[in-house]
This record gives sequence, structure tokens and C-alpha cells, in this order.
Amino acid sequence: MDTLCSAAASACILGIIFAVSENMLPSEKFAKQMKMIFSLILIAVITAPFTEGEISLDSFEMPDITDNDSTFIYNSSFNSLVSDNISDNLGKELSEMGIFPVKISVDINNSQDNSISIIGAEIIISSGNTRETAEAAAEILGIDRSLISVKTEGTS
Repeated sequence: MDTLCSAAASACILGIIFAVSENMLPSEKFAKQMKMIFSLILIAVITAPFTEGEISLDSFEMPDITDNDSTFIYNSSFNSLVSDNISDNLGKELSEMGIFPVKISVDINNSQDNSISIIGAEIIISSGNTRETAEAAAEILGIDRSLISVKTEGTS
């Protein structure tokens, strides 16, 4: 890690020196030659820390990710995506019925047999009948009315 820090620091310092010296050139006649020289010096300075000693890439190993970790990450992402899609579609369906939700959150369960079930929904509306909204959402989602919570915006 010290090697990378050394190379980065050298590159930054040389970049500043080159920028200042480039503006001090007497004419544009030597600009291309100076840029080539600066580039060669920069390459030499950046690669010098790596060539001075042995380079060990052991510190750059990827962390061990078990199958359980990757499965958990995949399931979390999948559940979030499916939940967001169901929420968006529910919002569109409710809007077509004249109910305009402010926020919709649908909770799902992804079973081991890859079946998806809706285990709850929370809907926040700005105004209107909460009971009517809950019944409409239950009908759209095809779930029991008791799994849906409808609140008016500004209430807990």
C-alpha cells in the first residue's frame, strides 16, 4: 500500500511541476519535445516505486465471499426490485381508480421454492377514505384486507 501511495504522491507533485514549467516555456517551438520529456519522466517516476523492490499482490486479494453471502445479496436485491415493481404497478392501478397515493411500500416473501407472496403493504395518501383505499389495494393485489395499512399523510 505504501508503494501505491508513493507512486500517487510522486505523480501529483510532478504534475504540478510540469504544469508550472509548461507555462514558462519561451515559445511553442519546443512544446512537443518538452511534453514528450515530461511524459517520460512521469512514467519513470510512477513506475520507480514498483521496480525498486518485490511487488506482492497478496494485499489485493478479494475478500472471501461464501455462497450464503452471495445468495443473501442476490435475494435482497431481487426482493427489493420485485417490491418496487409491485409498488409502482399498484400506484398506477390506484391512480386509474381516482386514488392518488403519495407513497406505496409492498413487502414480499421469496420462498425457497421460488414462489413470491405479498406479506403486507403500506400506502400513504394525501387525503381520502383510507378504508376504500385499502379495499381497492387488496383487490388489486389479491390479498387479504388485513395485510394492508393505509395512512393519511402527516399521521403516524
